[in-house]
Amino acid sequence: MGVRDIQVEELYSLDPETLRSMEPIYGLIFLFKWQQQQRGKAAGESSGTNVGEETSNVYFAQQIIQNACATQAILSVLLNRPEIELGEILGNFKSFSVDLPADMRGLALTNCDQIRDVHNSFVRPESFLADGAARPATEDDDVFHFVSYVPVDGRLYELDGLKPGPIDHGPTGDWLEDVGRVIQKRMAEYSQEEIRFNLMAVIGDRRKMLNQRVSSIEASISKLLARLEALRLDDKDEEEMSKLESQIGQLSVERADLEHLVQLENGKFARYKFDNSLRKHNFIPLVYQLVRAMAGKGVLEDAMAKAEEKAKARRVHRQLQL
Repeated sequence: MGVRDIQVEELYSLDPETLRSMEPIYGLIFLFKWQQQQRGKAAGESSGTNVGEETSNVYFAQQIIQNACATQAILSVLLNRPEIELGEILGNFKSFSVDLPADMRGLALTNCDQIRDVHNSFVRPESFLADGAARPATEDDDVFHFVSYVPVDGRLYELDGLKPGPIDHGPTGDWLEDVGRVIQKRMAEYSQEEIRFNLMAVIGDRRKMLNQRVSSIEASISKLLARLEALRLDDKDEEEMSKLESQIGQLSVERADLEHLVQLENGKFARYKFDNSLRKHNFIPLVYQLVRAMAGKGVLEDAMAKAEEKAKARRVHRQLQL
């Protein structure tokens, strides 16, 4: 969509020091099991204060359609951090919709062709649907939902498109520390057996930041080499030359470490690209031909029986773990 120098990173810790090591962090995205409220406050329900959109500087849009909460969670972070370069598509969309009420913003988001095309490009292809595959979710189904956490004007907000407005978690001096407490409190409201949570951070492009540090170190090494060469020409002050050589060596090691991190980041993005290509590829024709071939050789029924036994064993194992 034209957004520059941004990436999404999965988190495994809410420790403030761990989060600060990934700065700049523009917002967090939290995935949790959504539960229908029955009596009082449902498990996992936010403890913040729901505020009206007219009293907040937060850009908030209601979620109008199903199965779009992940896209909306990412957009909620991007559209609330002015330091992010949105690009033409999102920049124009925000300018057009900023004065609309939350429900109309959600409708405008749904009707934006460019955003819808990007969202749909990540949908897994389905050549056919099994009977009942498109049925509405029931109480027995596991339904998961994404929400965002962002700091705006010195306050911590939770943005949930299923709510009527942003949720205010109060003033924050260190939002990375405060958001950890908010999320941990929310997770604690579930049963101890519930471990299906996921947390992601929208951060600056690490490759760009690492390359900037490499460039800075290379500039420092060049200056030190120039000083060292001047001392060598004068053939004096061996102690100073030794110090310079030591500094150059330390910086060279640091540069090598950073270049290794850049390689790791490049490899990670290459894997992301490959995984996305697999996710979007339609494997059903291949599976169909394999099943036909197995049936023709008379081994399909035996393979199906073995697969059912393995699936049953996995279900038993999970029940024993609980």
